[in-house]
Amino acid sequence: MNSESMRTKTTSWFGSTTEHSEPSLPPQYALVASETIDLESSSSELVTSVVDILIDVMEPAGGQTTLSLYEYVNPDALKDIIEASASKKSGVEVRFTVENYLITVRSNHTVLIYEPLAAPQ
Repeated sequence: MNSESMRTKTTSWFGSTTEHSEPSLPPQYALVASETIDLESSSSELVTSVVDILIDVMEPAGGQTTLSLYEYVNPDALKDIIEASASKKSGVEVRFTVENYLITVRSNHTVLIYEPLAAPQ
């Protein structure tokens, strides 16, 4: 085995390739919030509920009380995917990140929010 540093290649979804001189570990996350949204007993919409949960967890600086998911994910597509899979009784989850938080929305209307663990020293 060669003692030189290992070189790895990564490919994005769009086909561009970058080279890294050291392998990088995928980020690790810790669950910080889990909530099931009861859309039938609430007048809330799925996307609005996801935003509300995110704001509670993230505690934005300066008293910010709004968050636009359009910067991170298409809210209409998220809603359509979750509602379609729920009506078909198929298990689906959509994952995306918002300011380093990993968000998972499942077809059973469960929202899981993970925050990144500190990088190992």
